[in-house]
Amino acid sequence: MRATSVSSGCSLTAAPPFSASVTTSSRYGFRKAAPEGILRFPDDYADSADYSLTVSHRCGADIIRWARHVIEGDPDREDDRPRLQPAHGAPDGEAALLAFAGHKAEAHGVAELVSALIENEGLRPSDILIMFRGDYNNVFSKPIKERLAEMGIDVDDPSWVDDVLDAPRNRAALLRLKLLANRCDSLAWAGLLRLESGVGEKFNLSIYERAKADGIDFATPLLAIHQDGFPDSPAASRRPAAVLVGTTLAWLDGQDAPEELEDAQWGAWIIEALRHDPVVPMTDDFGALLLGVDEVIEAPVTLARYLTQLQPLARDRAQAQARGVKFMSMNMSKGLTVRAAIVVAAEEGIVPRPNADVAEERRLLYVAMTRAKEFQYVTWARRRTGPTARAGMPNVQARRNESRFLRNGPVTTHDGPRYICDRWGEGMLPPWSRETDGGDVPGRCATV
Repeated sequence: MRATSVSSGCSLTAAPPFSASVTTSSRYGFRKAAPEGILRFPDDYADSADYSLTVSHRCGADIIRWARHVIEGDPDREDDRPRLQPAHGAPDGEAALLAFAGHKAEAHGVAELVSALIENEGLRPSDILIMFRGDYNNVFSKPIKERLAEMGIDVDDPSWVDDVLDAPRNRAALLRLKLLANRCDSLAWAGLLRLESGVGEKFNLSIYERAKADGIDFATPLLAIHQDGFPDSPAASRRPAAVLVGTTLAWLDGQDAPEELEDAQWGAWIIEALRHDPVVPMTDDFGALLLGVDEVIEAPVTLARYLTQLQPLARDRAQAQARGVKFMSMNMSKGLTVRAAIVVAAEEGIVPRPNADVAEERRLLYVAMTRAKEFQYVTWARRRTGPTARAGMPNVQARRNESRFLRNGPVTTHDGPRYICDRWGEGMLPPWSRETDGGDVPGRCATV
């Protein structure tokens, strides 16, 4: 919170004191917190002063202490920076660092944690959030989701929003809409050309080289020479590229887009616009996504602004409507509050990612570890095989260790299966705790 005095008293302006990487997040943008204004606030207002928000009313005391160990381990952190504290009278919460023999045991263990929280602690599936540093091709989430499905527990994954927006037809439609907002958007033109069948990367390179030589942007030579058939570009790409640019310009010319919509119903407007001749194809779920965003976006808004907020607003809406266990990346978890959170695969080589900014990786883990009110678990596997072994820094079969961010902290590693069985079961370790590399390893803790 930053405050600046004015002649009539004191005016408060909410501005989260985050790093530059966080303040540029679209999550804050759609709430009308301009990243540029947040970053330069102390310079713009000479009489401003920082009031650090140091008390957490979200997390239990033990969860705060554990997360604080992670963030305060940054050697570049200011020594006089106020420490995050739990609210007065906050319950301790439950915090546990759980190790599993391998990736299959970890997946089974996470599913058992979810089941125990629902059956024994009275949580709803939507009260539980499972996070990963990354989940390319669902290598971490898939086995957990499969196990939860076997147990009859619903799951929700807002990544379906990304899948819809990444579908080639929908991507092409979005790029045309970006051109409707700005006909000289070079990135939109380059993206359209990459999606077009028959237009190779060498075509884009030929336009880029011409733009570079003349000191202009990509769109300028593309639009200037398309009627000439791109004579200096690869022969095989000339006709499909010329047709694409021509039909796109014809579609743009046929639109009468308002400067902004007072009711912000751009989704409905876009669906109608894409049906104009020439028709721009899209999927049905893309249309449903657009109409859903119309329900939550703030009016008035320009088309350009709507397009920048489409993905984050659609994700937020999907999360708000979730009825099952939530799955998402650490980065996507910013701003969420749940009763229980599980961070999966928190080993060295995955957290932090190799060649990544270590300080930023530390902040991401800190964010993930401050989402839960009552239950915070972090899991890791002593060995990995298969696709998960190649996530982050490839390490197949070799012994692994917990992330450096978690070492020597207030929460030490417990054997995952033993913890679950002692906490909620009868103490007998299930078959999956003795994971092998071959076949499935079914079995559950015998719960009381």
